[in-house]
Amino acid sequence: MQYQVVFKQFHGSIPVKEERWEPDRGENEQWKDLEQFPCRIQCIRSDEGNEQRFLIRTEMIHRLEEPVSISLEFIKEGWTGREYVFMPAAVYDGNRMKSKRLSYPPYHVGKTEEGWDRVITDIPHLNYKGETSSIQLRSGDMSTPAMGYFQEDRKEGVLILANHMVHGRYTGFTVTDNVERAVFGVSCPAVREEKKYFFGELPDGSGFYPTCEAPSDDVGMILLEGERLEMEIRYYQFPADNLNQYFKKFNELREEMETGQEFCDIPFSKAYDAVKDKYNKMNFTEEGYFRVGTENDVPPSFWQAGWVGGGMNTYSFLLEDKGLARSQSVSSLKFITKHLQRDNGWYIPMYANGQSYGDDFLNENSPVLLVRKDADLLYFLLKQAFYLKRHGEMIEEMQCSIACQADAFVRFFKKNGQLGQFINMQQETLLQGDTASAAIICAALALAYEYFQKPEYLETAEALGDLYWEDYLKKGMMNGGPGEICQAPDSESAFGFLESCVQLYETTGKEKWLQASREAFELAVTWVMSYDFHLPERSTAAKMRAHTRGTIFANAQNKHSAPGICTLSGNSMLKLYRYTGDQKYLNWMSRISHALAQFVSLQERPVDTLAGRALPAGYFNERVQTSDWEGKETIGEFLYGSNWPEVSMLLTYVEIPGIYLDLDRKVLQCSDHVNAQIIKEDEREILLQISNPTRYNAVVTLMVDHSRNPASMGHLYYEDMRKIEICAGMERNVIIEK
Repeated sequence: MQYQVVFKQFHGSIPVKEERWEPDRGENEQWKDLEQFPCRIQCIRSDEGNEQRFLIRTEMIHRLEEPVSISLEFIKEGWTGREYVFMPAAVYDGNRMKSKRLSYPPYHVGKTEEGWDRVITDIPHLNYKGETSSIQLRSGDMSTPAMGYFQEDRKEGVLILANHMVHGRYTGFTVTDNVERAVFGVSCPAVREEKKYFFGELPDGSGFYPTCEAPSDDVGMILLEGERLEMEIRYYQFPADNLNQYFKKFNELREEMETGQEFCDIPFSKAYDAVKDKYNKMNFTEEGYFRVGTENDVPPSFWQAGWVGGGMNTYSFLLEDKGLARSQSVSSLKFITKHLQRDNGWYIPMYANGQSYGDDFLNENSPVLLVRKDADLLYFLLKQAFYLKRHGEMIEEMQCSIACQADAFVRFFKKNGQLGQFINMQQETLLQGDTASAAIICAALALAYEYFQKPEYLETAEALGDLYWEDYLKKGMMNGGPGEICQAPDSESAFGFLESCVQLYETTGKEKWLQASREAFELAVTWVMSYDFHLPERSTAAKMRAHTRGTIFANAQNKHSAPGICTLSGNSMLKLYRYTGDQKYLNWMSRISHALAQFVSLQERPVDTLAGRALPAGYFNERVQTSDWEGKETIGEFLYGSNWPEVSMLLTYVEIPGIYLDLDRKVLQCSDHVNAQIIKEDEREILLQISNPTRYNAVVTLMVDHSRNPASMGHLYYEDMRKIEICAGMERNVIIEK
């Protein structure tokens, strides 16, 4: 492995002068007086096993009048272009797909002679034909400031980690490759040379586009006489038989340099109640169903199946509420099954004010469906059917409606051999194939089997599970989940498949699905932020003292992190812990759920937006902006609007225990914004002390578990959790019988 230090001088974002220094690899500590710049550079390298640590120090002899940056570049010779290039939450397999200039929201379907035409919009990517190309990112574009590659033929992986901020400036990560060599560079500060990725209205008035052709507004830094800069980089080279081992190694290493702080802010119950009150007041339509948004002039703000909450937003109210929200949920389920289903079983993807739309963006009565939507909906309708059946409250014809949808999926898979991304509901044909968009369908069909005891549901669920595992997960490419990213990599399909694998194991007890669950987790969690990003001090998020660890990037196109999983609670990780005893699953579940609640807007603490007005109480905006993809002024800011994290919050309260106590393995995990500790224990009981350091009263859910009990958790355990009321600033002792 070769490496070199690069010192560059810029005019704006254009490099005007540079000097390169290749330290002697036989020396661990070296100094270099640059010839073209009044600067001394020190390179300190230490080796330990598979890890090499680099400390780059610069010291200015005289002030430089032009801004500069310093980089450490790693050069890989013998590059083939087939290596799997990875930049967490941004680049998977180099994003090597055909790129098209498409305005937002993009819609692309079709085939070529070579097969399904998978495309991405003009997002950062390497050239899939082997031509010279590069990706330039800032640290905030990724869930962890890291990059690397996996070589299948050599069974080897490389990871490069650095801090996300050095000397008060965000760091940069660059990959350049061709068919002969690749260069991986870490720089301070980040200066994307000449061009950068931008998403929005183009200055020439041509439209709203994702583009890599936007002029870069990055600048270097002015270094004064005597000023010193230190940058630490860690380089890991390790054996890895497959991508799963590579991702697992990344998840083990990703917090070696930076992590997040523990904090308590807004209890789950406070956020949940705010969202529920908002739903009761703003989201229930005159037609009798819960809509997914609040904008009256925007059809997608009314009914959308699954994805952003349609038919999912009712589930929590059924379990938790006894009044208005529950009755409105029952009304919503009746409306869905009576008015929003086609004769052949498919649910209408979009509907507003008596008019149905397809997923090819507001085409009236179109038969186009983002198939993931109905997969989500089927899964959640079944969860609700189990609840209603248990309580003797099954809605008339709901069972028949659900079975009709499950039959449609089985029929479609038998006919087409896959589910693809977009389908024609009327003809039951593929419009766009070869994505993992509907990966959650395996969970839905497994539940359908449990409910109806129809073997072909489980047979289809397992066949689809094998397909997604072999053709997508093992290749490190879960993609096409959202309906407006074409076929780009995304977190939603990754977490959807994790849900499926866990449900398949829960239904069948087959060890293969437990192994698939482990592998699905390692990929899905790469989309989750592992550290607290340093937000601009004057930004709204900084004033809120927001923490970014546990937030989740949406996809490779829409480069923002977000509160929660779109749209799940993440309780699959709780189940995975129970089945394996590995506490890392609990830890990541807790981080995701804990980060979520802090972004709710409350009457006592409204969230300000770039629109110049605060979000109403109960609103969540989906933006957690650590990237400048929409402009540097948007970092740490929020847009005005009601978004899907509201549903994630609803699901979190009824599915993620605020406090989880595992008596078998002696594990205590606190996910809610309270603190808990065991202060006394004997053979008969445990005395648990719970304190609420927030300024809000809380109702905390407590699950006392025997994790080695082979019985399945299922989905309706909310009723079994204890509800502990704790006033703001108070503590309470709770007796738990063993």
